[in-house]
Amino acid sequence: MSVLNVLDTQTVSGSGTAYIVVKSGVVRAYAAAASSIQFDAGPAVTLAAGEAILLSVGKPKSSRIKAATDAAAMVVTVDHGGTPAHSFAVGDYIQTVDGGDTDGFVAAFESAAGDGKKVTAVTDTTITTDYNSSGASADYAVSSADVIAGTVPQIQRAVKLTAGTNDVVVEQVQIVGG
Repeated sequence: MSVLNVLDTQTVSGSGTAYIVVKSGVVRAYAAAASSIQFDAGPAVTLAAGEAILLSVGKPKSSRIKAATDAAAMVVTVDHGGTPAHSFAVGDYIQTVDGGDTDGFVAAFESAAGDGKKVTAVTDTTITTDYNSSGASADYAVSSADVIAGTVPQIQRAVKLTAGTNDVVVEQVQIVGG
């Protein structure tokens, strides 16, 4: 028998938006009163009152950050091996986290998923975002010590959630068992 492991829960207010970092790619959406939920710019999914539904929000994406610019449009260079070095696409929402490197990857480089930052351009090794990291005193570069310690900053894919007229509870779930 399969069961659901709830990874996190987000309530999206009626006619409001919220963001989640994609962990499993599967969410359970529930509305006490009939509503709808939309992921990024996709179609709205109708939710019947009092019934939960499992939906896909796409695959998780993440990459280790090798460098980041202190600019109005932060450019992240990723370190993942291979070409391309990441699977991010223009229009993806993102979150950047320090990964444990609290000395070099300062708060000015960190963007919470709830801020709704987007990827605006990509190359094989870089991701340009609309996140303003100009508050940092200099560009960021990962140190050898952080690589050895496993404290390398990360960029992660997020999804924008837009609710219909009524509140929607969105639980990111992992399906366990079989």
